[in-house]
Amino acid sequence: MINSREHLSLEPDVINSGQRLQRSLHDVLSHGTPDSIQAHAGALDAAQWVIKKPLETPRGLPAFLEPYLPQALGAAPRTDEHLEALLEALSALLPHLSWTHRQAQAGQDDRFVQRHRHGMIAGPGGLFECSSLTLGLALMAPDTRYPFHQHPPAEFYLVLSPGDWYREDVGWWSPGAGGVVVNPPSCIHAMRSTHVPLLALWGLIH
Repeated sequence: MINSREHLSLEPDVINSGQRLQRSLHDVLSHGTPDSIQAHAGALDAAQWVIKKPLETPRGLPAFLEPYLPQALGAAPRTDEHLEALLEALSALLPHLSWTHRQAQAGQDDRFVQRHRHGMIAGPGGLFECSSLTLGLALMAPDTRYPFHQHPPAEFYLVLSPGDWYREDVGWWSPGAGGVVVNPPSCIHAMRSTHVPLLALWGLIH
């Protein structure tokens, strides 16, 4: 649940949209059958989101990437009421999100750097503060590969567009829009867009 602080000088609909996003994302994940997905749904349900005070001026998308966001959102699946509610809540939060990008590490092809951004929703750099979860929205231009990487926290992706995903124990595969990808702690993983932009909600469980 999201707790609002006293004397919060923010529009109620921002907090409302955050609550609806958290609830609808939980509902989408809880319909996944694997235990690994259920665990992420439980962590999301237990996470405490607190709206930042004051609200920072968001960092927008670079002009090159701006057209890809409405294109990907317009094509995102709306196959059930939970996905529909999620996309509505997400759209309401988009104007308030700051967009950041990952730098290339030693030995990595750096062409992806300017071709992707993460809209930070909860956790470090996000619209909402949260100590147990980092939640973001990944956007990549067409024909872009996010490099192989790993990190200690477990991670999930709710895939909202076509794209290819890699995990070291599986290889490359295409989960399809509406699919859920789970990366165990410290596993090597990556993703790449096809001829259309890649869009996905991701969460790191701390």
